[in-house]
This record gives sequence, structure tokens and C-alpha cells, in this order.
Amino acid sequence: MAPKHATTGTQDRYCVLSPPAPKHTTDGPQKGEYSSPKKRPKSSYIPFVRATVMSLWQLDAFEYRLAGGQTVTVYQLLDDASRLDVGTHAYSRSENSADAKHVLERAIGTYGAPKELLSDNSLAFNQLRAGRIGSVEIFLAAKGTMPISGLPGKPTTQGKNERSHQTLIRFLDVNRPATLKQLQARIRRFREHYNNRRPHQALDNATPRTAWDLLPHTPATGPIPLSVLEAKASQYRQARARRQAHLDRAGLTISKTGAILPDENAREKAADQSLVDVTRANRQVYYQGFHISLPSTYADRQFYRTITDDTFLLTDPTTGEIVFSFPCRWSP
Repeated sequence: MAPKHATTGTQDRYCVLSPPAPKHTTDGPQKGEYSSPKKRPKSSYIPFVRATVMSLWQLDAFEYRLAGGQTVTVYQLLDDASRLDVGTHAYSRSENSADAKHVLERAIGTYGAPKELLSDNSLAFNQLRAGRIGSVEIFLAAKGTMPISGLPGKPTTQGKNERSHQTLIRFLDVNRPATLKQLQARIRRFREHYNNRRPHQALDNATPRTAWDLLPHTPATGPIPLSVLEAKASQYRQARARRQAHLDRAGLTISKTGAILPDENAREKAADQSLVDVTRANRQVYYQGFHISLPSTYADRQFYRTITDDTFLLTDPTTGEIVFSFPCRWSP
């Protein structure tokens, strides 16, 4: 029997596969149906955007290969409401907290501190979900900025940054810089054009600078006590401990003869549970005849895999978050 195929979407934390659409006698999708069961349409997303400037900044980074062969890291820092680029900068090292902090220092020194900073769960940006407080979080709290992060396995939370990465990369690829110094000069040109001249579709074709000047500003108002960050890190540690405690473990009681005896105190063991590596070359999983292709954002990561009679789960081993499930827990 040939395996059934399903593709996952990165738009929802739990979604893997939607139920098959009902058949109709008329051709084409009916009202309320999706034209393809494999991909959720963009119109079904509910985008979020802050109403005021300085209420939220978004930080993300990507690697870029120079014409000379060197690979560098480019950090992009955007204001959520106005889309103003407040701090794109490049560094020779791979993604790290020292360079991330330097990007934030430069931007805050120019524009002031925002109320919140959103990033992914890179330990270079935000370690709270790992139950720790890093140097970036301490710096932000001292400026009055609360560090927050998107849900693991849900990259659409940082969609504005991902889209801005593409725009910057296209700009750089037209005349690829050969050195880091040339790259920095191109980034300055890009920021001047992007912020002040280029109409932005999400802003009704206004420029980010115009939106920045017209919208109300709600910056940070005072330092955040370190105890607030400690409480958040503690909550994540406790939540992770509870989730990991729920991961079934094999309970074996061995007699002196080597016989395996039933363990009355052990919980029922899951059908299959193990720590698995998902690679970029192999992102396929199989469950009850379904052949499921994981999105590329899951590549080069480790997960706890749990298989029961009616569920397939992938769990982040660091945070304890369920990042993938089958059957689908999302319904349109």
C-alpha cells in the first residue's frame, strides 16, 4: 500500500494536516473551503501589528556570504508599527549575544528604548524560555524594555523580519559586496532608501519614516526590575519540568534471576518515544501510513518523538513545548 502524503505548514504551532474537504457536485472550491488542502491561504491569517511606534521592536539575524567567500552575520532591527529599520548592522562572527547587544545599544542610543523586544528563541537573543537570564535580557531590562520571544516552531511570529531579510538580500545580491566594510556601506545605503524613499505596501505605500513621524510614540518608561525576569525564567523552568515529567519513561523492575517484573508504580509506557535528529536532507516522518514532510525550519534540530495509538508528537527538548502534532489540532 503506497503511503499517504501530507505536508505541514509553519503557520500554526500544532497544525499538520487539515481534514479532507467534502466532495461537491460543482467544480471548484465552495464558499468557506480552501482551494488546496495542503496549504493554508494567506487570507486566513490574522496579522498582528502594534498601533504605536516604540511599543515593539523585532530583532532577527541571518548569514550572508560575501563575494570574497567570507560568511558574516547581518542583524536586522525593525519597529513593528512603522516598519522603520532602526538598526541593521553586520558582524564577522556567527550569531552571538555580544553582537546582538551591540546592535541594540546603537539603536537605543539613537531612538530610545522600546517597551518590548520580540525575537526568536535563539540563545543569543533571549534565554528566558531556557530558564536563564542572559546579558541581552539584563541590558534590555535596565533600559525598560521587556524581552519576549515567539513560540518555538512558529516562525511566522517573526514574519516581518523574514520579509525584510528577503528585501535586503535582493538589494545586496545586485552588486554583492566583497568585504565586510563594503557590506556595511551597502547596508547604510539600503537603510536610507528603505526608511525614507521606498513606499511600503503594508503602510498604504507610505514610507517607514512617514509612519514613524505620524504615529503616536509609546517608548519604555523606566527600568524593569531583575526580579521580573527571574520570575519569567522560573515560570518557563517549571513549565518545562512539568512537560518533561509527562514524557513517559520505561519503568523496569528486575528480579535477582534477571526476570522483568511489572512495576506497579510506573505509568503506562508510550508506544514509542525517543530523541530524534531532524536533518535538512531527511525531514520525512511516518505515522500510520501517512508520509509527512516537515518544514525546513525543523531542520538541524533535536526533538522528543512520542508515538501513541492516536497521536504523533514532536516536543522541543529544551523548552518542553509541543511544536508538532498529528492529527492536526488546528481547524480553520
